[in-house]
Amino acid sequence: MKIVAMKLSFLFLFLTFSVWGTTKVAPDAYSFISHSDQLKLQRQDQVSAEHISKILKQMGKESLGLDLVQKSLKEVERSKHFQPFISWLQSIKEILKIQSARDMIVHCKQQIQKTEQVPLEKILTRIASNYCRERTLEAIAKEIEKTNTISDDAIDFIDENLKFYLTKKNKKHFAQFIQSQVTKPDIIKKLSQNVTTYSVRHDIVPSQEVLKDMLINEEITKLIQEKGFNVIQSKNIFYGEFGKLIEQSYKSLENNPSSDKVKEQLSFLKNYLDLNQDHLPVDLCLGRLNDFSKAVFRAKFHDLSRDILKYVIKKNNKEIQEDALYFYIWTYISQGDYKEALTVAKKYDLISNRAKIIDARLKFWIGNIFEELNETKEALKFYEDIIQSNPLSFYSIMSVKKVQVLKPDSQVVNFYHSTALKSGTTPIIDLQQLDQDYLSSLIRLKAWSTIDSQRLMKLELKRLRLHNMPRYIVNISSDKQIQAKSDLHLLHAKIILDSENFLPTFRYLYEVLDKKEIVFNRSLLEILYPDPYLKDLTALLKKENLDPLIVLSLIRQESVFNPNARSPVGARGLMQIMPSTAKRVKRGTKEKQLANPKLNLEIGTKYFKGLMKRYDENLVYVLAAYNAGEGRVDRWRGTLFDSDQSILKNIESIPFLETRNYVKLIFRNIFFYKLLQEKKELTDPSEPNKIYDVKLGFKH
Repeated sequence: MKIVAMKLSFLFLFLTFSVWGTTKVAPDAYSFISHSDQLKLQRQDQVSAEHISKILKQMGKESLGLDLVQKSLKEVERSKHFQPFISWLQSIKEILKIQSARDMIVHCKQQIQKTEQVPLEKILTRIASNYCRERTLEAIAKEIEKTNTISDDAIDFIDENLKFYLTKKNKKHFAQFIQSQVTKPDIIKKLSQNVTTYSVRHDIVPSQEVLKDMLINEEITKLIQEKGFNVIQSKNIFYGEFGKLIEQSYKSLENNPSSDKVKEQLSFLKNYLDLNQDHLPVDLCLGRLNDFSKAVFRAKFHDLSRDILKYVIKKNNKEIQEDALYFYIWTYISQGDYKEALTVAKKYDLISNRAKIIDARLKFWIGNIFEELNETKEALKFYEDIIQSNPLSFYSIMSVKKVQVLKPDSQVVNFYHSTALKSGTTPIIDLQQLDQDYLSSLIRLKAWSTIDSQRLMKLELKRLRLHNMPRYIVNISSDKQIQAKSDLHLLHAKIILDSENFLPTFRYLYEVLDKKEIVFNRSLLEILYPDPYLKDLTALLKKENLDPLIVLSLIRQESVFNPNARSPVGARGLMQIMPSTAKRVKRGTKEKQLANPKLNLEIGTKYFKGLMKRYDENLVYVLAAYNAGEGRVDRWRGTLFDSDQSILKNIESIPFLETRNYVKLIFRNIFFYKLLQEKKELTDPSEPNKIYDVKLGFKH
């Protein structure tokens, strides 16, 4: 099974946010607020939302008509909740009504001068201004077609807006405009001079599609010679060559190569990167080199792998620095050389700078080093730090297990049960205290969620975060502001979740978690770990020896509960089943049928049970096979997995980053779903190979 493409940033394992405290929150409090009469979505509001969304889509396709805008404006004017869109729609209406280039230029100059401070309105104004620029260029082209001349006003307008016309998707339209003038030498000459003057002044080379119909003079020629054509295109060429070298390097590891051969290939890679770093996307190159070091290590060239890692670490690229540091240390941990692993950690100041480490995995394994060297006090510092700063990570869960053994009386042992799951009082949000602008924004958010407009949801959430929330919170006593901000974020998330927009909900919460704007509590967990399809799974597996929560945890990761999810390789539905697998499990199954939740669950659970039987219920093998394929797992069992090693070391030995994280994330999901059950007879043991009553695999 291939993991679905929707697993984006929101699924990153290593969240970084501080926990300021906890709060006693009634589990259904946010549902009660989001469904209150004050936030009720009327049909009129939904219609307004649908029209606005349609207008934005048609603007992008250049097919927008005046009738739709006029109709939408009438609808919006009747709704008190869509007032911010009235001015915008009026602007679009005026733009569509104007026909002459001269009038368009005058109007567009006025439109461009408009300013707004509120995030949503600011973006809407920019959208209207950009649309006006596009329409003005079209009007100028039509005028030229009629008169065979271009006015000075038109030339001046184009000159003033070249920053817009020469960037992003606009350069394609501008290139078409220039191409339409190739039979008019005087016009081409004027346009070429304007573009040349702008390019030289701002030291940028226009795209080749713009240049091909221009008159190229000495100035632009000199600029091209100095700068080259497209910088991105140039980097792509150099990066392509680097990619070929990387592929050759991987091939050099095949068929029992000598150390000298691998070292020679490594020398080519480093020299190429050093000599061409000004023409390369260095972060991408270092990332691939970092990955290659892991393959070199698995090929038993341990010292060579460490040489690559030292080279990568020396470059100090923030995107991969901690990953490279982790694996450098791991090369010693995996061999049982904990003293040398500690030496490396100290060399790079990872002990003294513990609080600055973002990667929970790196913190965890440094803690493990101290534990293995019987320095319990130091180990506890790292484990307890992870629990407090990264409570939603797999490594926080494993850290609690470690602390249970090392210091049973530590407060963090009962962190999840005694702190995160207390309930009692309601959130401190009072809708009566929210002004009409805030309430209208919440209702619009509900409307965008209902019609599944991802773009408008993002814009509304930005408005809420940067405009409405600060205005509300400033009037609250300072001792309650953190809690109020957290409560409001949870309310926003719950409104989105009510429309079963799971992916945007998770994205939003992970974003504000990363900004340290939310309190860790039960309500947060209930929104992050909803249980759609749990009743269906419970009924389906009633007579089977398979915990429905395991499958639910997998579905959350595979499809984010979207029955129509489809991965780039063709996996379909809730459990992301490949059509070939479906036919093998249930003959005659057609690809489109996999969007049916009932059938998808039936086939998916049957396939999963088959994997459980094949791998003796070892969930590490089962999940890795579900994600990466049975053939790969069978090979890894013979070369990478060690039944005598701990489950933690075996998970870290999975060679594919996607599969490695996939297994950890599903184990994390299982933990939180079990935690939310609140069954008194269930407690999470200290063994890393068990989560509550679920055996994960391996002996210890």
